[in-house]
Amino acid sequence: MSEYVKPTRSRARKKMPRVLIVGELMLTLVLFRYLINFTSIVSPVESTVWRMIINFVSILFMLGMSVLVVRAILGVPSARPQSWRSVVRSSILLFISNWLLSVLDLQGIIYSGFIMSPELVAVPIIIAEIIMFLPSVRKFYTPPFTDTPPLKSWLLYLINIPMINAESYRLVCSESEE
Repeated sequence: MSEYVKPTRSRARKKMPRVLIVGELMLTLVLFRYLINFTSIVSPVESTVWRMIINFVSILFMLGMSVLVVRAILGVPSARPQSWRSVVRSSILLFISNWLLSVLDLQGIIYSGFIMSPELVAVPIIIAEIIMFLPSVRKFYTPPFTDTPPLKSWLLYLINIPMINAESYRLVCSESEE
C-alpha cells in the first residue's frame, strides 16, 4: 500500500517572482489605455456613416482587447504557460493597435481623443517583454517536472507551437521507487 503524502507548500505552489508585479502594473497601464481610448472614441455626433462604422468597429476592438488584458492580468500569478503567452501577446497587440490607430488618426479616417505616440507605448512594452523573458519568469511558467525550455521554444510557443511535446515530457523513476 502506498501512503498518502501531504503536499508541502513548496511542492503545491511555485512562488511568483517579484518582478512579475511590474509586469502586472504594465498590463494595468495597457488596460487603462484601452479603457480611455474606448471612452474617447464614443462621440454622439458623427458626420458620415463610414465614420460611425469605423468608430463602432473600434469600440468593439477596444472592448475585446480590454477583456483579453483582464484575462492576462488575472492569469499572471497562475504559473500556467498559457498565461505567459497571453501577457506577451497582449503587449504586442497593444503596440500594433496603437500604431494602427495613430496611422488612422493621421489619415483623418478615425478620430480618437487619446492616442499615445508609438515611441511612448514602446517603452513599457519593451520593459514588459524583457520581464516576461527573464530566466526566473520563464522558469515560473515552466510545467512541473520539466527543464526550462530554451528561448527559441518560448518564441515558437507564442505562435501556438507546443513548447513541450509528449516525447519530451517523460517521467523517469529511480529504481528505488518502482
